[in-house]
Parts: sequence; structure tokens; C-alpha cells
Amino acid sequence: MFTISKALSNAIVTQMPDKFDNTKVDTPAADLRSSLNSLAAEHFALATMGMEKGFNGSKDYDYVSWLENANTADFKAAIGSVYGDEGAAQFEKIWQGDHINAQAELVSAQVKGDEAGEKAAKDKLHKFAQEFGTFLGTATDGNLPTADAQAAIKAHEDTVIKTFEQYASGDYAGSYDTYREGYKLMFGVGQALGEAIVKQNPDKFAETAMPTAMPKTGMGGASDSTMNPLTAIYIALGSLAVLTAGVILRKKPVSK
Repeated sequence: MFTISKALSNAIVTQMPDKFDNTKVDTPAADLRSSLNSLAAEHFALATMGMEKGFNGSKDYDYVSWLENANTADFKAAIGSVYGDEGAAQFEKIWQGDHINAQAELVSAQVKGDEAGEKAAKDKLHKFAQEFGTFLGTATDGNLPTADAQAAIKAHEDTVIKTFEQYASGDYAGSYDTYREGYKLMFGVGQALGEAIVKQNPDKFAETAMPTAMPKTGMGGASDSTMNPLTAIYIALGSLAVLTAGVILRKKPVSK
């Protein structure tokens, strides 16, 4: 769908150059933003889907988990391409321990009616927001302020938690409304993190500065009322590699 979006955007911008200030949709910076959004959106979708599958004890739960593992592998490899093996290792440790694992722990506690376990899992997710925000602030040399990164990550995790808890309580209408809100929030990723990466690597993105605001086309996507430009920025950092790397090999884990 992102390929279709790029093709349509290119056609519209070519058709109406004045309306879009004679900009292009196929610059390295624009491609970066699109790729960041794609990875971020995939993560949110898989996280919420996986938690619901786990809560229901669905037979296809393992398959969603495998896709989450593949998404994690994408990010780890991408982080490594930008910040080296050490950076990739730091990413994986934070991402898995107090993030992916904590989401599974929250589901398990909810199923068991373990309130203490639920609180512990949520505390881990909030700890993750602090740790990963610090990681991003440091990795981008402050081009992405640590405090803003931490707040954005927490907002993302809160949306994931709310989507799941509404689903578990049987409030399906509320859950899917929150899901749409959380999904849209991910589209602040490209502009915020992409701009940080461009500023940090000016030679790599020469003459491809990120626009300060997206054109208001009325064609859908995140609205001003829901989109935080810094939300969920942690996910997208590695996707710079997606633009330049070849095929990332994935190993499917064995179901236990």
C-alpha cells in the first residue's frame, strides 16, 4: 500500500507542481519518511493483533509472534546499519526485555486476573519508554530531544495498552477506535525521526531537507487532532537501512 501511495502522490505532485511548491516525492528524505512510517505502522498493527490473539488463545498466535520477530529483526539490522553492531545490540536488549516481552506478560496477567502482574507489565512498558527515549536522544546526537522521544514513546505504549484493555473488556467499538488513533499516531514518525536523521547525516541527504509540515490534501491519514509528530519515533530509527540494504534474512523460531 505504501508503493501505491507513493505512485499516486507522485502523479498528483507532478500534476499540480505549484500547489506542492515544486517538490518531489522521490527524494532520499521523502523515501526515508515513508519507510519509517511503514515500519512503525507494521509494528503497531502486529503488537495489538498479537496481544488480542494471545488473550483469545488463538491457534494462529504463534504466527503473529513470528511476524513480530521478523519486524524486530528488521529494526535490529537497520539500527546496526546506522549505528553499528553495538548500537544494534543495545536496541535489541531494550526492545525485547521491557517492550515485546512486557506486552506478552500483560496479556498473560489479564487472562489470569492477576492485577499485580498487570501493573508490573505496565511499569515495564513505561520504563521502556524512558530507556528507549534516552537511547534515541543519544544516538541522534540530540537532534531528537530525549524528553520528547520519551513522551512520544509513552504515548504510543499507552495507546497499545488501551486498545488491548478495551478489547479484553468486550468494548470492541472503543478498542477499534483507539486502534485507528494509535495507528495514525505512527505517521508522525517519518517527519520527526526522519528530520533528526537528515540533520545528523547532512551529506547523505544533501539538498533533501524534510518539509516543516505535510500538505493538507484532505485525502486521509493522520489529522492534526491525533498526530503527534514525535509519536513512536523509536520504531522507525532503523528503517534508514531499509532504503539501502538488500534482503534481510529472517529465521522463523520454532513454536514451543
